[in-house]
Amino acid sequence: GYDIQTATAGIQGQLVLGDAFGDNRPLVARGLIGYRRAFGDVVPAALLSFGAGGPSFTAAGVPIDRDALVTSAGLDWQVTSAATIGLNYTGQVGPRAQDHGVKGNFNVRF
Repeated sequence: GYDIQTATAGIQGQLVLGDAFGDNRPLVARGLIGYRRAFGDVVPAALLSFGAGGPSFTAAGVPIDRDALVTSAGLDWQVTSAATIGLNYTGQVGPRAQDHGVKGNFNVRF
């Protein structure tokens, strides 16, 4: 396998916008912004060969940025006392690469 260690420093916050819709169904907003540093070899590579033998070869992946800005922002709305709907964005931006994602969720507790 290939392992890389990272450290992230930044600020994270959460704000409960209680009673946002007038009927005790809170809206929760959260966010994060930080700096991420990767340590070690940031070029993923593996020496491989086929099971039947033959010459070995190296497979390399896309290099990982050593330094990157990371962000996250999300909203959760408590639809009922047992159900929550949420939407979250997460991103990472560095000198050579960018990674962005959006995730929605629906949680029911019983």
